[in-house]
Amino acid sequence: MNKRKLVSLAGLALSLVIGLAGCSGAGQTSGGTANYPDKPIQMIVPFTPGGTTDIAARALAGVINKYMPNGQTVAVINKDGGGGTIGVSELFQAKGDGYTIGMVTSGPMTIKPHGGQVAYKPEDFKPVLEVVATPNVLIVKSDSPWKNFDEWLDYVKANPGDFNYSTTGTGLTQHITMESIQVKTGTKLTHVPFNGGSPAIMAMLGGNVAGAFVQTTEAMPYILDGTARPLFVAGTFKPEELKDVPMLSDKKIDVRGDVWTGIAVPKDVPDEIVTILHDSFKKALEDPAVVDQFKKIGAAPVYKGPADFKAIIEQDYQTNGEVLQAIGLKK
Repeated sequence: MNKRKLVSLAGLALSLVIGLAGCSGAGQTSGGTANYPDKPIQMIVPFTPGGTTDIAARALAGVINKYMPNGQTVAVINKDGGGGTIGVSELFQAKGDGYTIGMVTSGPMTIKPHGGQVAYKPEDFKPVLEVVATPNVLIVKSDSPWKNFDEWLDYVKANPGDFNYSTTGTGLTQHITMESIQVKTGTKLTHVPFNGGSPAIMAMLGGNVAGAFVQTTEAMPYILDGTARPLFVAGTFKPEELKDVPMLSDKKIDVRGDVWTGIAVPKDVPDEIVTILHDSFKKALEDPAVVDQFKKIGAAPVYKGPADFKAIIEQDYQTNGEVLQAIGLKK
């Protein structure tokens, strides 16, 4: 073989090596996290516009470009229906590339999977962070005979089934929380479901039901104007305006009942991308504009990282399953 051929073959070999290295690098860039995100991200909100979950999502999306690598943006996409399960199902089916994320809540994540009507379970997602939690409160009309929790509890114990209460719907967080309270206290109440917090409250104010068990953000205007009286808060915290109202934990009743909202992604999203999303949204959660927006709806940022948020989801899933089993709603 002459010298010219040797040089030619050596050049060809070098070209092949460079080409293979380039292909490897290109594959790493397109399938890895080096440039993530290099295009806008879609955030699925499994409810209609205007609710707590949607407002929280839009508040975060409004500032996220300041904290996301490459200044990327997040577009909020509402996919409502099925008590939140349609949107969460779409998140479950999404590609695990980090470009489809979702705002998830306790109902569709930890209650609905027990009903046998959805294909997903909590372990099919990776929690990114919790962003807000809202306690629930039992309210009655201001002229009702129950002045406080103890009077109410004495009454419902002595009159099984007589006290009827409204919620936002069957099988959602408020309903399951009240069922859990009955299990813990040995009482029997009558549930009357409505399609949302506002009609549930109107039914109580109109005398169609004795009480309404709704989120504090929904009840606060009626509590503050004196038309409704709060009897207890079910949650892990309570708003300052309800500082004199007992939490269930104050009464040694082990029921939490927060309606939490957080960000999750499909389970096959790489951990490196989860970290990027977590760090970006944590900073956005602390942004003054987001804090102010949350305050306007009577909520406050409640941060939990991936591990703590996962523990909350798992605990609620187990507890809700036990309650649903006890009341015959678990499939």
